[in-house]
Amino acid sequence: GPPFHIERGDVRITVPLKPGGAFEAKTTSLSGTLAVGSGRPLPLIGDIKVDLTSLDTGIALRNQHLREKYLEVAKGRGFDQAVLSEVRLNDAQSDAFQGRTAFAGSLRLHGVKQMVSGTAEIRRQGASVRVEATFPLTLTDFAIEPPLYLGVGVGNKVLVRVQLTAT
Repeated sequence: GPPFHIERGDVRITVPLKPGGAFEAKTTSLSGTLAVGSGRPLPLIGDIKVDLTSLDTGIALRNQHLREKYLEVAKGRGFDQAVLSEVRLNDAQSDAFQGRTAFAGSLRLHGVKQMVSGTAEIRRQGASVRVEATFPLTLTDFAIEPPLYLGVGVGNKVLVRVQLTAT
């Protein structure tokens, strides 16, 4: 069928703090085009991009440290965006699929490409598709050192939640 273009999205990353607590980094800067392929597990052809320069934690200094020191977005290509590609929907059998499915895909983040996996809930609304997906991410898998300052640090595992609508 025809490709789906992301119309709007919301990305929220829950970042645990040590010794306790958490904060959220979020952005609505999500773009991409996906087409449904054929096969099992069902492949999605194309990619989803997140502009990492737009991540917001609610605190200006923390935003600056996140972007400049840890994600190193100024290095440009491969650092200023996170790109999910080669997505496979484990439980889907056709482009008409609706419901919950496990998924796996290749994520390029901080100049490193790694496989990630999680779950997605897919709902159709007329000509649009609404997707809510979650997956864990281990920072050190992407050569990102979890920050530590005066005994307070960030946990190595974060939870990524994505909501998007594509038409």
